[in-house]
Amino acid sequence: MDVEKLVQKAKKGNDEAFELLISSVRNKLYRTAFSYVRNEQDALDIYQETIYKAYTSLKTLKNPASFQSWIIKILIFKSIDFIRKESRHFTTDDEKLFAELISKESVDYIAHSMDLSEAFKFLEPKYKTIILLRYYHDLSIREIANIMNYPEGTVKSHLSRAQKELRPILKEGYFYE
Repeated sequence: MDVEKLVQKAKKGNDEAFELLISSVRNKLYRTAFSYVRNEQDALDIYQETIYKAYTSLKTLKNPASFQSWIIKILIFKSIDFIRKESRHFTTDDEKLFAELISKESVDYIAHSMDLSEAFKFLEPKYKTIILLRYYHDLSIREIANIMNYPEGTVKSHLSRAQKELRPILKEGYFYE
């Protein structure tokens, strides 16, 4: 069913429509949370808090077509809040980061993901978030700007800087715009 129709039904109190919306983004939400906190239980807590927040504030969503980017924004802020509260550092010490983010959809992706996971260790958190939103969630520059509350030019420059930092580390031919 169409996302916009499901959002309209969920706004009117249809819990089944909300469940369908969540099931369409469930794996991406969990993997994104895990990429921030690097702990399964904490990622599940953030995932659950995100779903609760989305459920209780769904009526504030103005553009039903942007449900996915809206809920990802909630998740990112929940993840960052969790890290601040727990005084944890944003780390990617584990080579499994992108193998889990990309999942087991393609063996080629896993080989590239290990290179990317290694390279991620050297990026600032804001660059990690932008790379994750752009290349894992396939969001446009405009959507990323809305999620992160940055001007589009700032997103483009951060993306460019992140690419420049990643380029020498990654295998030749992997990183394409």
